[in-house]
Amino acid sequence: MALDMRQIGARLRAWRLGAGLAPDVVADRLGVSRAALYTYEKDGIPRLDLLQRAAGLMGVSLAALIGIEVEHFASGAGFFERMRQAEAEAEQILACFDPISILLASPAYPDRLRQMLDEAPGGDAPAAARALAILEERRAQQAARPRPLTALVALPRLAQLLQTGLVGRDGLPAEERARRRDGARAEVAAIAAQLEAPPIGVQIGLLEAVPPSQTFEVLLGGQVERVAVSPFRLGEYPSVTDGIATLSAEPATVALYAGLARRLWEGALKGERAAARLRQLLATS
Repeated sequence: MALDMRQIGARLRAWRLGAGLAPDVVADRLGVSRAALYTYEKDGIPRLDLLQRAAGLMGVSLAALIGIEVEHFASGAGFFERMRQAEAEAEQILACFDPISILLASPAYPDRLRQMLDEAPGGDAPAAARALAILEERRAQQAARPRPLTALVALPRLAQLLQTGLVGRDGLPAEERARRRDGARAEVAAIAAQLEAPPIGVQIGLLEAVPPSQTFEVLLGGQVERVAVSPFRLGEYPSVTDGIATLSAEPATVALYAGLARRLWEGALKGERAAARLRQLLATS
């Protein structure tokens, strides 16, 4: 199997960002210049000894770094950066999110997410800040060059979001909880608006039951097709730091998830019918 050097560089960058390591620190530990590190992150690492040292520094196997194993990410920042890279290469995205996708959220959502992350108990503030910055980059990238996007979201999860509100912890004053529920209503209304007047290339389907899986995203077309499975949450009680996410280019795995997304899409509410259902949910919540 020929090694894709640029993908090796992309993985190195994603793991470095996920670990919160400054370029100077990684360059020093690898015994190279900062300029050389940036070249490696762009074009790949051409030397086996450096590949081995980089894998050890990032705490991953050499096989994972060169792309012959499933990629695992224990931090949201590293995973979100890898997703940004993969989305940039994809020609089509199939996504099942729970219940907010950064690719479809309202312009106000990053600030709402930042507030939830700031108030979450026991959070890792630097790691959350890194993750949030990369999420905003993903959003900007999709806006600048939209990929055809088929997105699925479960109605029960949206109903729960409306009841709970965009909160990062329990115990908020009643007046503040009301404001947070208003924020959740704004996000659900943004989904309804996109159902009523879909942006070019965007399809949204509403699932009447919660699918038995974590959030996943299938990235089709481009040089490599992949599927990402994520434990990270962007709705109420968000979690963007702790969990193990995976990214796989194994063809059978990609095909299974793509098939699942298409089966869910076939049974989903779409278009005006879906928008009317969301408007009804908003009116009665």
